[in-house]
Amino acid sequence: MSRSRRWSLLYVAASVLWAGCNSGGVNVPSPSNSPAPPVALGRGTVAVTERTPTATRVLIFPPHSDKFTQEFSIGGSRLVANSLAFDRRGHLYVGINDPSAGGKYEVLELNIQSRKIVREITGLPSWSHSSVATDGENFLYVNTKALVGGDVKLYRPGDTKPWLEIKDSLSPLTVLVARDSLWVGYEGAFADALARYRLRSRDRTWFTHTSNYLPLKLAVNPEGSLVAAKFRRNSKLTVAVTDVKSGKREQILEGSSEAMTSDDSGHLYIAELHGKIRTCTFHGCSHSFETNFTNLALAVSPLDGMLYVACSGKSSIQVYDPRTGSQVMYIPIPGGFPSHLAIEP
Repeated sequence: MSRSRRWSLLYVAASVLWAGCNSGGVNVPSPSNSPAPPVALGRGTVAVTERTPTATRVLIFPPHSDKFTQEFSIGGSRLVANSLAFDRRGHLYVGINDPSAGGKYEVLELNIQSRKIVREITGLPSWSHSSVATDGENFLYVNTKALVGGDVKLYRPGDTKPWLEIKDSLSPLTVLVARDSLWVGYEGAFADALARYRLRSRDRTWFTHTSNYLPLKLAVNPEGSLVAAKFRRNSKLTVAVTDVKSGKREQILEGSSEAMTSDDSGHLYIAELHGKIRTCTFHGCSHSFETNFTNLALAVSPLDGMLYVACSGKSSIQVYDPRTGSQVMYIPIPGGFPSHLAIEP
């Protein structure tokens, strides 16, 4: 591993002093008076990217804690950490885009127990739509741009070169590993598409065109029979659900959807940009609650089903009981605003 890199890893003591955050006059709860965070990490550990005017970093919070215990500094302001994913060993993958001329896309693998960078994947083309995902065997999936279309590159644990590549004339805008499959949202020159592949394989098991509806985010129901996608058509955003068997697509929401996630019980959560969280099924949205913040990212805790919401304005992670819409924890993010979330499964 090259040591002449931009990255640095900082351990932050539990007694760290929190910096104040400016808000637009919105009243929010004070940080909770929870005890010092436990040192043990594991299932339920929260990772969040934080962007400031001068740098980007990743903060690590132990389960159920409102204080971070580790800080991973990425570097200068031009670098954008645009995706996060945990594997089953507790390693965290950070996708980093450098949009400058001649910039590249890179992936860092971080062992959060030892607080060490254990792998760097470099030299991928710079692309804002690249992202990372992992499966139950700790394989890494990275969608990238190519001269024609794009690739989904698969890496075995420890490898820095692709073990397998899924190449297509379409460009893979988003990838999701769910329900024992790889799901891909594609952009095409004449029509966009959704596809499903066997894990660790090029075998495509399902494909459907979505006309000129551009799939930007995906979620899949527990049976793997329904795929929800955040689509953009012209300047309008919608969330629609496609039936895998029939190919029929049904719109369930139109509006400023920013983030989307689902849980293992078939609940679908959609964050609108300006404060509202929709609680849905894969058949429709019947309930909502207000956060009074600009919502940027969502994640569901595997420990208790609580919904974590990354918010800007008053930079924080708000934790809600999605069944009642009540806030159960407030996690301040000092210095910048949070943009991506991941919770260790």
